[in-house]
Amino acid sequence: MKFFRKIGEFLGLVEENKTAEIMEQRDGIKGTLVKNLKGIGFTDDEINEVLAIITKAEEDVQVQKDMLIGTNINNPNPNAIMREKFAEIRRIQLQSGEDIKAKIAEIKARKGM
Repeated sequence: MKFFRKIGEFLGLVEENKTAEIMEQRDGIKGTLVKNLKGIGFTDDEINEVLAIITKAEEDVQVQKDMLIGTNINNPNPNAIMREKFAEIRRIQLQSGEDIKAKIAEIKARKGM
């Protein structure tokens, strides 16, 4: 399906949808993470502990994105606000990566892996 969508976008028959594409990529990454965690013996509850970190980070990023709505209206310098929010989004992403690694290490230690 993705192949045909790409062709349709290239030919101008289908409107390009970056949001849907990004969501597909996120779901694929989460699926791979779940598969890998199951492969090393994590239970569903332990996997949910890890996925909760990702969900929280996604919510925090969405809050930052929502704060950008309307910043370009009657604002002489929206770039400063955008840079600040993008920096905060990047910080959230990096922190969640560290939190995920720590949570996986914690669960492994609990299990004696």
